[in-house]
Amino acid sequence: MSQGFANSRNSEVKCSCGRAAVVHTGKNGANPGTKFYGCPMWPNTSCKMFVPVDDKKVVDELQIKLLESYTTIGEFEMIQKFNEDRIKDLEKKNKDLLQKVQSLKTELWEQKLEVMRANQKHLSIALFVALILVVVFYNVN
Repeated sequence: MSQGFANSRNSEVKCSCGRAAVVHTGKNGANPGTKFYGCPMWPNTSCKMFVPVDDKKVVDELQIKLLESYTTIGEFEMIQKFNEDRIKDLEKKNKDLLQKVQSLKTELWEQKLEVMRANQKHLSIALFVALILVVVFYNVN
């Protein structure tokens, strides 16, 4: 018997030398194609571990792993959907905040213009009063 190409590690089955056993496939002998647990060091070891693989148990384990994978995928899809919804909400809030900032900037510029107009009006009045005082002072002297 020789080692198959796709040996898989099985952490539940231990070799007599203490290593995790791998699944080998028989190539010749009485039952070619038979799968068995053996030493991962085979054929370069004196370990003679040979435990037939219980195909039903392997299939059951694979089905459980498959269901676990589907569950994990489903969980990730839910998380992804939640994150996409959250991103949309944050993008909307960002857009609303940007609009509010723009509105506040516009309001600030309007207030600045109003202050400038008031200052200009006060300056004009002050200049007019100064001109009158100059004229009155000039005529008095």
